[in-house]
Amino acid sequence: ATIPNRNDVLFGRGHVINAHPGNQRYRSMVELHKQKFLQAKKKKDKRAIAGHIVNEINSLQPAGRFLMEIPAGNISMTKTGGAEASGVSHVHSSILNKVWVRVDADKVMSKVMHRLREKAVGGSGDEQQPTQQDTLKAHSPDIVTGNISKPETFDDYSNHSNNELGVYYGSAAGSVTPLNGSTDSQNNTSETRAASGNLQLDEELISFLVHDVSARHDDRIQHLQEITLQQWIEKLHPTTSGSPEEVYKYVKSALPIALKLTEFLIEAENDETNGHRNPIPLESVAAENVLIRGKSLGLQPSKGLVDGSEGFPLAESLPLDLTDGLETKENEDEDVTGIDYVMIMSCVGENPDAGENMSRLFALGIVLYELFSGEEPLFDEDMPDNSNVPSIFSISLSNESKSSHRPRKKCLSHSRGVHSKGIARLESLNIHHAVIFLVKNLLDCSHGDFCGDETYTSLEDVRLDLQLMFQFPSRFLDNIETNPMPQLLICNKLYGREHEIAMLEQSYQQHVNGKCSGVIVRGKAGVGKSKLAMHVQELQSNSYFLVAKFDQNKDAKPLSKIGTMFNELCDLFIQEATHSQLKLVEEALESSLGTQAALLASVLPCLTKIMPSCAELSPATSNCVDSAMSMRFLFSELLGVIASHSCHISFLLDDLQWSDQVSLLLIESLISSIECGSKSVFFTCCYRDDEVDDNGPFNQWLLSISMTSLQTINLKNMTVEGVNNLVSDALRLSPRITFPLSSVLHHKAGGGNPLFLRQLIESLKEQGFIYVNLSYPRWAWDLDKIMDLTISDDVVALLIGEMQRLHTDLQWGLKIAACIGSSMKDSIRDILSTELFQNSFKQENCLDHRSLCFVGQNLQDIMQQVSEKGFMNNVSGAVMFAHDKIQQAAYEMMPEQQRREYHMRFGLAICAHTLNDGVENDELFFTAVNQINIAGSSVVEDNPSHKDIIAHLNLKAGRLSISFSDFTSAFKLFQHGISFLNPDHWNSQYELSIDLFDAAAEAACVLNDRDAAALYAERLISNAKCYDDKLNCLYSAAKALRHADLLQESMESTFDILEQLGEELPRESGDDQLNIDMQLMNDILQKTPDDLILIMEATKKKKIVTLMKLYANLSDVLHFTKPSLISSVSLRMVDLTMKTGLNSISPLAFAYYGEILTSIGNLTEGCRLGRLALKLLEKKVSSSYKASVICYVYQTILWASTPLQTIASAHMLGEKAGRQAGDVMFTTLNLACFHTTSFVAGQNLDTVRINSRDFIWKMLSRNSFPFVGPLILLHSQCAVLKEGLHILEAGRVDNNIPCEKELLANARFLKHKLFLTVKKVHQVVRAFLFRQLDEVSLDDNISDIVLILKKAQLRPLLLMGIFFEGLVSFQHARKSNNETGKWMEKGEFILVQMKCWSDHSTWNWGNKMFLLEAEKMYIMGEFDRAESLYMSSIRSANEHIFLHEEAIASELAGEFFYERGFRQKSSELLLHAQKCYEKWGAFAVARRVETCIESKFGSDYAQLEPIDDILQSFFSSEDGSSNKRRGRHDDDA
Repeated sequence: ATIPNRNDVLFGRGHVINAHPGNQRYRSMVELHKQKFLQAKKKKDKRAIAGHIVNEINSLQPAGRFLMEIPAGNISMTKTGGAEASGVSHVHSSILNKVWVRVDADKVMSKVMHRLREKAVGGSGDEQQPTQQDTLKAHSPDIVTGNISKPETFDDYSNHSNNELGVYYGSAAGSVTPLNGSTDSQNNTSETRAASGNLQLDEELISFLVHDVSARHDDRIQHLQEITLQQWIEKLHPTTSGSPEEVYKYVKSALPIALKLTEFLIEAENDETNGHRNPIPLESVAAENVLIRGKSLGLQPSKGLVDGSEGFPLAESLPLDLTDGLETKENEDEDVTGIDYVMIMSCVGENPDAGENMSRLFALGIVLYELFSGEEPLFDEDMPDNSNVPSIFSISLSNESKSSHRPRKKCLSHSRGVHSKGIARLESLNIHHAVIFLVKNLLDCSHGDFCGDETYTSLEDVRLDLQLMFQFPSRFLDNIETNPMPQLLICNKLYGREHEIAMLEQSYQQHVNGKCSGVIVRGKAGVGKSKLAMHVQELQSNSYFLVAKFDQNKDAKPLSKIGTMFNELCDLFIQEATHSQLKLVEEALESSLGTQAALLASVLPCLTKIMPSCAELSPATSNCVDSAMSMRFLFSELLGVIASHSCHISFLLDDLQWSDQVSLLLIESLISSIECGSKSVFFTCCYRDDEVDDNGPFNQWLLSISMTSLQTINLKNMTVEGVNNLVSDALRLSPRITFPLSSVLHHKAGGGNPLFLRQLIESLKEQGFIYVNLSYPRWAWDLDKIMDLTISDDVVALLIGEMQRLHTDLQWGLKIAACIGSSMKDSIRDILSTELFQNSFKQENCLDHRSLCFVGQNLQDIMQQVSEKGFMNNVSGAVMFAHDKIQQAAYEMMPEQQRREYHMRFGLAICAHTLNDGVENDELFFTAVNQINIAGSSVVEDNPSHKDIIAHLNLKAGRLSISFSDFTSAFKLFQHGISFLNPDHWNSQYELSIDLFDAAAEAACVLNDRDAAALYAERLISNAKCYDDKLNCLYSAAKALRHADLLQESMESTFDILEQLGEELPRESGDDQLNIDMQLMNDILQKTPDDLILIMEATKKKKIVTLMKLYANLSDVLHFTKPSLISSVSLRMVDLTMKTGLNSISPLAFAYYGEILTSIGNLTEGCRLGRLALKLLEKKVSSSYKASVICYVYQTILWASTPLQTIASAHMLGEKAGRQAGDVMFTTLNLACFHTTSFVAGQNLDTVRINSRDFIWKMLSRNSFPFVGPLILLHSQCAVLKEGLHILEAGRVDNNIPCEKELLANARFLKHKLFLTVKKVHQVVRAFLFRQLDEVSLDDNISDIVLILKKAQLRPLLLMGIFFEGLVSFQHARKSNNETGKWMEKGEFILVQMKCWSDHSTWNWGNKMFLLEAEKMYIMGEFDRAESLYMSSIRSANEHIFLHEEAIASELAGEFFYERGFRQKSSELLLHAQKCYEKWGAFAVARRVETCIESKFGSDYAQLEPIDDILQSFFSSEDGSSNKRRGRHDDDA
């Protein structure tokens, strides 16, 4: 701390600081250099000028410094007072009594430059306009220019607590900024305070108050203007004969003045409470003490502000309505800070008492009375004459003496005088009733303890009421018209949901940042979930907002809601997309959807507008294994394609607790298909948490999407405050007035349920408990009676009571609509009007219709009246219940039997219209069948013909549902159809019974409902008259077992079916007769060109097709249970095709048989049949088996002729085809084969590891264990090769993925022979790469399992195992032991096989064959030949992109050259091997090679020559012989 001297510049404000010599000198220096500073162009020049001023001050004697005050409690110091210290003789004692510290140099420079930037105030004309200092001098001679200093910062400005001048300032934002100064009482005389009533501030201070110091423009200062409240009222208030329109406009102009004044007083009270400044005396709360100072409003400064004739032309310069540009929407809460002005209140009188709260409110009432009326308050003649409350007209603003002022008005000790005459005067002036009540309730404050219930108790209440009038004049300012009587309208906005809205907006912002895909809004019925969700629409303007609201009665047509939503999306995109966008989307969809687009088009007719080619596809081309899964994939692809080419898309999925299972799975697929980082699609899902069963399917669905990036918002009932806001808006009254009523309503409306609350308010209004008071037209209520009312806590009961008070016609209109569903389309309304009420009721055999008699009205008029009552809403082409609870109430008004009869009548009427119309309308048809099924068979129990028709209708609807991929709805429809069958249906309705039971069993199989499938299959089998009628049902049962992963049971069931069909059971591979039959078939196929097979006719025999399906299902099972039988099964499938013609399974038959031929060594014919199978797919013979054909052909056949990298890519096409066809099994298998083949082809191990990890997670979540085992082995292998063998003992890696050791402890996997073979492959690969050869024995090896015993089909991973087994065999054979001959024999056997495969594909097998043969030549001592083969293997692996095998060949060649004594070649190759291993990602293997190099070359290791150029010379050599390369033999060393 330091002691200020006379030359110091002090940061602060007030008269004492301003008068400090150092500050005066500083301002003079700034003025002297300001012009030069403003003319400087470069920043460095400006900074130099500021630095010059600082240096000048520092060079004074004593040296001037820049100081700032800090609280005295922070630093202790010894003060030296008066003139005893150097330079302090001219320093005020109040300054010396404070603690000062030096200001940082950078801050000093910033402040000086800021001061230099400020421009002088003045006009641009010849005549100099008077400055604010001049005006200040004129009104207060004791205060001269410079005595009021501008604080340096807002912090400085707010750190003091006293007001020297007694002038208070309110900013544009409504905050109050006191001008503080010295605490010296001698500077705060009553004369100064009285004179300050007309004070104006210097331009620096005004600029500071209005504008932020850090951002303002200097030229704004000249736009500041000042006007007194008296002048404002005199110039703007209309005459007494002013029209209501003029009064309305004036009141709206006066409201912001009243609001700012109130806010100013509130802030002053807050500052007083916090000890920041002295209170405003009660005497000062008067109109004449209010000055308004604003910036640019189109005003020109006047020469004087005292004489009205000389002032600025207020009427022209000030806008009559200060709310210009501030009009707000009815549902927006905007701050009223748009008015940019400063409000000033001067302190008058000698009594500093601030008065009590009620006195201050009363004083404010007097000011507002004068503001709104433009007149002095009227008083009774007996009012006492001792008032000290000034009037707005009591003081002149001129420079005259006090004696020239008007006498002050009488004091109002209470307000009855104002009530009797003043309030009446306000009415006569056409002042709004809301304003009259506001003024009256302020004046009532004079009654003290005897004031009314509505009397104000705080300034904050006044501020709130004024703000409501200002922001929402139509609700809180305008008078209520009583002709006609007003409706009680509740605003359609969210009340009391600020926290939830903030959560929603935060989630959306996270979505914009790529961290959130949507939200789930949960809560009870009626809490406003839908309304909150609709807020998303306001968060982004350029966005498609699409809504699907599910119905409690379920959708009539499958996928109706989601289909409608996506149809709308397609239409919106077509309307806004450019031609190029449409073309890109069409091409993308053709690639993504393929022939399955026809399936999607059946649900989305608008798809043909985006993808015209799908209109040419027939549904027959859209064969699916699982159409529901296919549909999910197609929807997801469509969404992904459109989202990548359109604007943002937002989906609102409402009432999801009522959605069907198919829709739920589809929604889950849509959400999961949009990656978390995607910013293109936002999902909002709403559901009722009180109507969800913990163990039900919906709750399971919730758990399934819990891992997605959807955030949850839990919406509860409104608080009392939220209810009060709603009631206040509805009744157009202040919240403080409505609060007692709101508290009662909150309790009676289920604790604040918004739906209940709205209906309760409407009910109370209809019953007269809430009414319009006609004396002063406004809403009123009888609180005591409302409190005594007994109201059910069930909103449905309340609604029923409301409906029962309606006219009978309207009640029946509601009942009809409730039977139809949550909405009723105009087409259905017209059908019911025409068919039901005009035609059907005339028939003798119709149901009882007497209760549906409408008096002179049609259904359209009735529904319009219902909508006007608020129970339903008119939407595009339909009427919809405003809430499902309203539908429930209307539905429960009818007894059960009556509901059933109406459902049946409506369903039959709609069905009759649909069938007779001749135009297929699926939606109407499903609506009709749904209505009939809700009625049930008991309604038509006595009419067998009707029951037969209805059973047929359900069969048709079920099959149609399957075409829409909705097996859940189809199964229910088949069940309904069965329920309508007659008791003797197996005799009288045999074919219909077979069709329904067969369809029900098959649908149950697809849904994996084994019990239901078994039930319907058993009943069909026991009643079927021939075996052919049982066949399809038996096949469905066997397929269901396979889908349930019960493979052994599925195989045995299929064997039983084949025996009953008279088919020969499959024979084991190697069977003599089987070999003969296969040779005969091979001869037939060799003589039959592909072209002839491709043009064969398709079979039409149902039995043959079913038999082929049985064999295909059996073959899939045998791959995992008994592969040795596949030869016989595939032979029979090809035989059936060649004899009876092509069918949808024929491509699979040729693929199976080609696999068998390949495995027995007939690679040429096997590859031919594999390609033939792919050609049949191209002919679109079948799309449902495309995934399985691709999987088998590329994994088990074309490895012999197609590059492994291409095979991996082909499996991704197979995965896509599987998703298109809904083939879960082969979608998974293709993906697993892709990961495995990528590993075999030498893909980077990190990539394989990550992909396999994601696959494993997905499979484990589905409990799909048969597929996950081999991939866990692969994932573990990648981890071991990168990190080391210790991973095998690590337990779990990569976020809880099991390792190989844990897997082998699970008996589930040890039962699968293929899994054990794959395990053996990885063990052999590790044994070789880590040189732990002793772990590989001669017994039970891969080559024997695959090549000799034929226990597994050849596939890339097994071929890789055979190759490594050959390497291990030759490594063992090189050692001198008793088993060298056996190892050599095994190695040579594998080499022979490799040469055979290499003849068909040099790309895949050439490098492997070269390496195995090089190892053999090495053992045999043919070193030159071995060297050539090593180099050929390296070159071939490099050219064909087998990085890992290039590393292996380089390492083995390096070891070969080292043993031969060629150290240079050896080191180069070993280093190259290390580098290749690292590129592959096998860092653990690379470390082993590095250790080997160090052990071989010792200290020479660090100086080994770079290898890239030398290896290039290796690869450029023709034969790779050693005499063409630079090398060094040990003898040359």
